[in-house]
This record gives sequence, C-alpha cells and structure tokens, in this order.
Amino acid sequence: MGAVIIVDALWGDSGKGKVCAHLARRDNVQLAVRAGIGTNAGASVTLDDGTHIRARQLPTGWLNPSTNVAVGPGVLIDPTVFADEVERFGLAGKVFADGRSGIIAPEHVTLDRTDPHLVETVRTTGSGTGPARADLVLRKAQQAKDVPALGEYLTDVPRLVNETASTGTVLVEGSQGTMLSLSLSSDYPFTTSGNCTSAAAMDDVGLSWQRVDDVVMVVKALPTRSGAGPLPFELSTDEVAERAVVEYGVVTGRQRRKAAGIAWELLEYAAMLNGPTQIALTFCDHVDPAVRGVRAFDEISEPVRELIRRVEEVTKAPVTLLDTGPRLGDLIDVPVLAQS
Repeated sequence: MGAVIIVDALWGDSGKGKVCAHLARRDNVQLAVRAGIGTNAGASVTLDDGTHIRARQLPTGWLNPSTNVAVGPGVLIDPTVFADEVERFGLAGKVFADGRSGIIAPEHVTLDRTDPHLVETVRTTGSGTGPARADLVLRKAQQAKDVPALGEYLTDVPRLVNETASTGTVLVEGSQGTMLSLSLSSDYPFTTSGNCTSAAAMDDVGLSWQRVDDVVMVVKALPTRSGAGPLPFELSTDEVAERAVVEYGVVTGRQRRKAAGIAWELLEYAAMLNGPTQIALTFCDHVDPAVRGVRAFDEISEPVRELIRRVEEVTKAPVTLLDTGPRLGDLIDVPVLAQS
C-alpha cells in the first residue's frame, strides 16, 4: 500500500513512462496519476510486439488493463490532446481529471510558437504550457471545470489519490527532469515553467507525504537534453551517429542532444533533492551495445555493472530496475542479492 513517485534525475527523456508501465503491470496497481507541467513532455513505450505508444497528457500505467489513470490538479490540460489520448488508448471510463487543472487554450499554443524569446532562446516545445501556466498564475486561465467536454472525467483527484494509496498502490509519473526545474536549476532561463522533483510531483497530484512509500529516480546512462542549455560532455551530432545512439523527441521530433556520460556532481545534487529509495538505470545499451535486449541480470556486462556501482555510490540508493533495450520487456528487475 502507498504511493510510488517516478522522477527523472537530469534533463528528462529517460524512460519514466516505460518505468510506470512496467511497475503498473508488475504490481497490478490500482491507479497511475500524471504529475508535471502539462503536455510539453511526452512519454513513449515500445511493446514487445513492436507497437509504439506515445503520450503527452496521460500516464502510461493504463498499459496494465486494470489500472485507472488520472491527471493531477497541478498539471495543465490541453482538452484536444486529452480527448485524443482517451480515444486512441480506449480509456473511456478509466480516466479522471481534476476540475481545478488549468487549461491550455489555442492562444497559448500560438504564443508559445511565435514569441521570439521562447522560440529562439529557450527553444520551447511549442505546446503552450508556459503561456498557460503564466495565465494560471495571473488567475486568468480557464480551469477544467469550465470546459464542458471534460465534465464526464472530473473528480477530486487528490482525494482519489490519497484514498487509493491508503488501501492499494498509486504510481505518480513525473515529467521532464530535475535539472530543468524552474527554481532549482542553475540553467535559467533554459528551464521548464515549474519544478520537476519528487516533492513537486506530490504537490501536482495533492499527495500527502504520509502516503509515499518509494521514490524511483530514473537515471539515463547517457543523458540527453532537448532544447537549449548546458549539457556536460555533449557529443557532436557526428559522434552520436557513429555510436548509433540517435534519439528524437516525442513532442517536437527534434534530435535530442546526447552526452558521453553522467555529470556525477549533478546526479548527486538530484539525489539530494529527490531522496530516492530506488534507482531505475535506463538506456544501458547505449553504454554497452552488448547488453541490448538482455533480460537476465546475470548476463549483464562488466561495463554496465561498473556503471551500476558508480550510480549507487553517488545516489546512495540501490539500482532496482535496469533497462537494456527499446522494448518494455527489456526493463528488468534487479535481484535483491545483486543490489548494493
């Protein structure tokens, strides 16, 4: 019983949606709820049959058939994106939204895509989340309760989350990454429009700290960053291609910038901020292609084992999930005896 928060250590795109889907299936959880800013960050999951799932508004926990999903009141809702995902994923009767969530309107998207500072300096995703959040702070934005099309989905999500966590398991899927946090990153203005920590995720969904059982911090073996801002150990586009580790953003389709390794001082800072109890180490096949698709821990190579040891040393938390390839089944549970 209780809540499990899934949070990204660095700049996002680390596989939080994959982790959410895996845990929902493994533990047959009752509810997965989306935290984060809005629709400016996407999640993608590739099933073992090759089906590719892309989402921007709803958490991926619905990939377990008995898991309901919700959007927290601190998360902005784009009614068009919301409706598309409900229909595309067949979630009628299984999805909830909070009437207090702010709304991303068409004018917010237009502003996000035309404002010179946002487009040229920040290199925003153009989803409208920044302008919508600004209007919400100014108390000018609509809320979900003002949109008739959302009426059938509305409930008190914080009450749903806390009551469910008192008798079962709730997954809280964060978005983006700790080092993109508006108030905690040193990279302003190259940040998102809110914070992306475990505490922020709790706030986004109205979760009491007393209901938190675990914080799973997702660490990407070779970090990436979308948009502008510093990226330690950044590889050139030619180097990325030579290593065959090219990635593209879910929302923008832009090629992600890729690092040659983890900035350990930033990872330590992220661990301090988030207080992880577990680590999900993802994209390990980008460090050592020999482990691509490996699904048994005893077949993991020494370079990846060394990375596990270093990550555990820096974060002071055990690596409990290990990602070795693009498919959902490539995310494996690390045996307890193998955890430091």
